Amino acid sequence: MNIDRVSQGVQLAANVGVILSIVFLAYQIGEQRELMKAQTRTAISSEVIGLLVSQATDEGLVSALRRSFDGEELSPDDRFRLDRISRAYFRYWENVHYQYRNGLYDEEEFRGSRVGLKWRLSRPGVAAIWCDTEEQYSREFVAEVERLLPPGSSCAKAANPR
Repeated sequence: MNIDRVSQGVQLAANVGVILSIVFLAYQIGEQRELMKAQTRTAISSEVIGLLVSQATDEGLVSALRRSFDGEELSPDDRFRLDRISRAYFRYWENVHYQYRNGLYDEEEFRGSRVGLKWRLSRPGVAAIWCDTEEQYSREFVAEVERLLPPGSSCAKAANPR
């Protein structure tokens, strides 16, 4: 009978140990997820800072952007610059959208990015660049951008359905 009680005590201690291990593992997973969110946020911030610095320090790009926003005539080189910076922003926003869909970007932060994307799409020529390149992006991101395009800027392509 003493052996049965000892056996039951050992079994109970083992079960408690397993439960405590599971609780500790769940805590560690939660901490790891928060760390991943922080790292994602830092990486995304670094990306956008790099884009903004490139815009601020590239005189040709600054000039092309200003003239585009003012509705002035652009040279082929200016249009190329705008195409490249727009594509860079689209890739940035696609990454933000991906991180958001996977729970690594908060709703509040994503809302701010959505506002920025909508604003960028409203700038002269940017929606046309999007429409020329939309097939290069994930379907989920394309659906998001389609909702943000200015009125009358749909990229529907009857000859090439997705």
